[in-house]
Amino acid sequence: MLFHTAPRLLVVALLASTTVQTIEMAASHKKDLPLQSSGQVRAGLEMLSDTEGIDFNAYLREVYLSVKKRWVANMPPSAEKGQQGSNTVEFRVLRDGNVPKDYSRIVIRSEKSDFDAASLQAIREAAPFSHLPEKFSQPFIVLRITFYYNISQKPQ
Repeated sequence: MLFHTAPRLLVVALLASTTVQTIEMAASHKKDLPLQSSGQVRAGLEMLSDTEGIDFNAYLREVYLSVKKRWVANMPPSAEKGQQGSNTVEFRVLRDGNVPKDYSRIVIRSEKSDFDAASLQAIREAAPFSHLPEKFSQPFIVLRITFYYNISQKPQ
């Protein structure tokens, strides 16, 4: 029996870790860095849109690295002091790579306003991204990114 499934969720295996104090992009590619006194931050990116069979892996990697670079560069002082939290942001990327402000929102709050603000700011500063693949027919994609502040593992 042949199953036809439209991939609705493409999880990027880029749950890279970097310590809060490390701003170098090279650290974004390392995994399982030891926790330091300042803790560590990491993020996970998911694509919620139907990919229409198009390989978005390189595109999502670019988005992830761009957002993470801005996020780490503007880390809230409370995170550097070891406060913990996580939040999740959903946002649209238009065909031209822009992220409309009205379509980026926190769907799971951290209960720490500075964490929530930093996560949204990272996406806004990282945009615009590259244009969506030419063969993709939709006007936008929907992405979800979860930011982990000083949490060594995903919450259960």
